[in-house]
Amino acid sequence: MNMKKNPIPVSAFNTFFEQHNDFHAYGFSEWVFCPGMLFQDLNSWWTQGNARPVPHEGIDLCLFRDRAGKIHRLDEKARIPVMYDGVITHIHDDFLGKSIYVRHSIDGKKGCKLHSIYGHVLPGNICKVEHGVREGDIIATIAPAPEKGRIPPHAHITLAWLPETLSCEKLNWEELGNPDSVTLSNPLDFIDCKYSIEDKIKMIIP
Repeated sequence: MNMKKNPIPVSAFNTFFEQHNDFHAYGFSEWVFCPGMLFQDLNSWWTQGNARPVPHEGIDLCLFRDRAGKIHRLDEKARIPVMYDGVITHIHDDFLGKSIYVRHSIDGKKGCKLHSIYGHVLPGNICKVEHGVREGDIIATIAPAPEKGRIPPHAHITLAWLPETLSCEKLNWEELGNPDSVTLSNPLDFIDCKYSIEDKIKMIIP
């Protein structure tokens, strides 16, 4: 499904991200991605390019560049806004924190609805199942990095078209990788942001 041809409004997600995280103090210029952070990448970026068990379901937000060219890394204080108006449908544990699912009133083909999923986060006070949210509402902060391991704090963002008949209570990352019931889309096609790709992974891992 080529969502670029769909008349879906671009989310102001990045604008809200800048506002709520004081990016203006740095003069935010663009997100920085390394190989492994992007949609459908086959390798992980925190293990020097080891293969992922499945293609990457979304994007990982970890680094950004300021207007002076300096690269900054997000930490667990970073606040995560929701991409569109919607309803929180599900929250479950993931290997770094929680994953939050939001259903939006945006229709796709074959009776599907657009959902945004925010992984490796800590839900905020308003983040309750069946709670309505507006575009730009802060629903979480980034979960802290594990005490052991080399995975920096980061937010994983996935966009998925899910059948309305699919029970959200049963959703997990394994189910999101099932092409028979889920159609994934590249979040960068929906977000108002600039970005670049860097090959040097050493600037992420201490």
